Amino acid sequence: MRAFGIFTDCTPPIPHTDGPEGQRGHMQVTKGQVNRSGDVLRDWHSSGADLGMYEMGDHDLAFETLSAWRAAHSYPLTKVTNGLRFMAGPQARVAQRLKRAPQIVNKLVRQPKMKLARIEDIGGCRAVLPDRASVDAVVSKMRGRWEIHRERDYVADPKSSGYRALHFVTERDGKRIEVQLRTVGQQTWADTVESFAATYELPLKDEVGPEPVLEFFRCAGLGIYCDEHLLDFPVNFADRFARAQAAMQQWMTDQTKEA
Repeated sequence: MRAFGIFTDCTPPIPHTDGPEGQRGHMQVTKGQVNRSGDVLRDWHSSGADLGMYEMGDHDLAFETLSAWRAAHSYPLTKVTNGLRFMAGPQARVAQRLKRAPQIVNKLVRQPKMKLARIEDIGGCRAVLPDRASVDAVVSKMRGRWEIHRERDYVADPKSSGYRALHFVTERDGKRIEVQLRTVGQQTWADTVESFAATYELPLKDEVGPEPVLEFFRCAGLGIYCDEHLLDFPVNFADRFARAQAAMQQWMTDQTKEA
């Protein structure tokens, strides 16, 4: 049983600013304004929140401030991406993205104590590399050339969903930028989860969903990990994965019947 055959039946111009903060039109946007806007948007989009203290224009102003703060990450993100592309070399697939505004608001709602100006993955880039040795080589270069503010090893300690990758946070022009390093297998897993989540309208990126779906992707992630690291599969893994596949197929069949 090899990793890349496990999904067979289940795969269904931004402006920037250069200042120390961000800009809204020609107005300076301070981190205090950014954080207050984040609080307004969290309240506005939270179920059961008391909106009596706000006026109708407060939401639009807050969203405008969020948009300016998001756009202010564009140029720093490009700088980091260019550096990552140079270190990763031609063997890597490198991409960048600014987190969409609705995703930022959802994160604020999910994490009530989070301040908008402290979110570290508004700007993010990713390198997909052939194998773990290639990933380790890029990690060594990053540590030698960049100031790394935070590291998260989701390969050694995967998320409950089965997600695996290495995450780093660096900074350019006062903006925190997240860098993700993945192997080809980890990217295959993530692409499949994203496609499945979109097809069935499931919040799998938030590690939420029906247990048969979550268990299938946990098993798939473990299988890919063992495959890429040339490790033996855990005892009884084949039976566990077979049960997960069967439960997943039954869940998908049930969705078809309900449609």
